[in-house]
Amino acid sequence: MKADYIVVQAGGKGTRMQHLTRNKPKALVPINNLPMIFHLFKKYPESKFIIIGDYKCDVLEKYLAAFAEVDYTVVNANGKKGICAGLKQAIDKVPDGRAFMLIWSDLILNKDFDISDISIGNYVGLSVGFECRWRYENGSFSEVPSDKCGVAGMFIFENKSVLTDVPEEGEFVKWLSGIDIKFGTVALDRTKEYGLISEYNKLQTEKCRPFNRIIQGDNYIIKEGTDEQGRQLAVREKAWYEKTMSLGYKNLPKIYSITPLKIEKINGKNIYEYSDIPEERKKIFSVI
Repeated sequence: MKADYIVVQAGGKGTRMQHLTRNKPKALVPINNLPMIFHLFKKYPESKFIIIGDYKCDVLEKYLAAFAEVDYTVVNANGKKGICAGLKQAIDKVPDGRAFMLIWSDLILNKDFDISDISIGNYVGLSVGFECRWRYENGSFSEVPSDKCGVAGMFIFENKSVLTDVPEEGEFVKWLSGIDIKFGTVALDRTKEYGLISEYNKLQTEKCRPFNRIIQGDNYIIKEGTDEQGRQLAVREKAWYEKTMSLGYKNLPKIYSITPLKIEKINGKNIYEYSDIPEERKKIFSVI
């Protein structure tokens, strides 16, 4: 089995991620120095990606155009609801008779995860260590939470014909539970799901802006790009600080040097994490 084609469900407002998705779709929230969806790009650089977006789809498209180095197509499912939204249009772009992976964008596969040794067929990825709302057990789906056989959001289909009648919107797993497809199972050991703010908050240094390495001192941090994309971002960030400094803006961290970018360490929180800030100020920040 090969993952030559990968359909990524990157739609939804990501409301469970709270402030992290105020200005971007969930697929671009950074985990361990990469936006979630870029972990898939890194793992399968030769695959052809079909990405379903809706909320902030324009942001997703601009970001991918600037930084994605894989073969991809974006399907905009704006106006449709549920995991099924955009699936029909996305799988239409998979060639006839070709196997493909379908995966949710907030699922980050373990680096050792490999499907090359499984035979052609239909498979469902099962959670190991994190709870999912649906389970697949004894050959059937049921809406019963499980952290051992939970439906994690990764499927492999031997060809697109098995999804010919997928609805335009609605719950995908619920739909699967009512049709006659038998699945093999793939254990998603050491795979992580980051659809909840509570899971994100468990991270430490992994909560870093994409492509940056952070060196921390007592009262400063040094930010460096870790690859070509990181270096491109670093050039823009340095230019922003130089411009704002030249314009006389005062409410900035102290800049100790531009190359490398060494700035004052601020012991604070994201603006939305402060409960004592008046709602009027929050509204101002929400439209900046």
